[in-house]
Amino acid sequence: MRDERLLFKTERALREAGIKPSKRLGQNYAVDRGLIGCIIGAAAIGPGESVLEIGAGLGTLTEELARAARKVIAVEKDRRAADYLRRAFSAAGNVEVVEGDILEMEMPAVDKVVSNLPFSISTPVTFKILGWEGFREAVLTYQIEVAERLTAAPGSREYSRLTVAAALLAEASIAGRFPPSAFYPEPEVGSAVVILRKRGSPIASGVGWAALDNGLKALFSQRKRTLRKALSTICRGAAANWEGELGGLLAKRVFELSPTELARVCSSMDAWRQRSGTEG
Repeated sequence: MRDERLLFKTERALREAGIKPSKRLGQNYAVDRGLIGCIIGAAAIGPGESVLEIGAGLGTLTEELARAARKVIAVEKDRRAADYLRRAFSAAGNVEVVEGDILEMEMPAVDKVVSNLPFSISTPVTFKILGWEGFREAVLTYQIEVAERLTAAPGSREYSRLTVAAALLAEASIAGRFPPSAFYPEPEVGSAVVILRKRGSPIASGVGWAALDNGLKALFSQRKRTLRKALSTICRGAAANWEGELGGLLAKRVFELSPTELARVCSSMDAWRQRSGTEG
């Protein structure tokens, strides 16, 4: 439920920082104490742990993270917000404010990623987190449709390359759902807090991240076609040579294949590229 005092504090901070929230940048600020509590509870941060916060905004979540963690690295792209954060946390000994675009930065060494993600970059940030060697656990807020894609079943409308990458490399679960009024300004749709925990033994063993990512991009550009037809397009007619490798999978549509089946296909595609000397 929207907290009116937190809303007032947020509006005052925006005026102080000289910020008019940008829809293009996905600037929606949490004004629901229940949402903040859900994130902190799901993250279960230990006193010796370090945390990365992406899109720290005005520091509403940062304040709670700083109480729980040994160190918080708060990344914020908006210069005005970064300046505001530096002033707000100048006396805190465990908050480092970094001005920059997380998509263009190296991921810092931390124990967990805990963020109200800017909705405009939530998908590419998730792919970056999943492909990061240091990834262990993340608790992230998404627009509801992205959260549903992360936890979708094969064959469903929401099933996507994001679903598959998340399923192969992490265990994804929804910790809570919140209405648009949990943010200011209100987005057009509700949101959900998602927990991503790295798998001890990734299902995708045997296929590297680059091969998996490239393969899924190509396959889901043909998601409604049979795998045979998709591979014929992607691999320039080479699908006919793969009957022995992929067998019965070739008759399935791409979006009907399970994550483990898609990992197998991506591995075969990568081997074909290496044999043929094809880029991508």
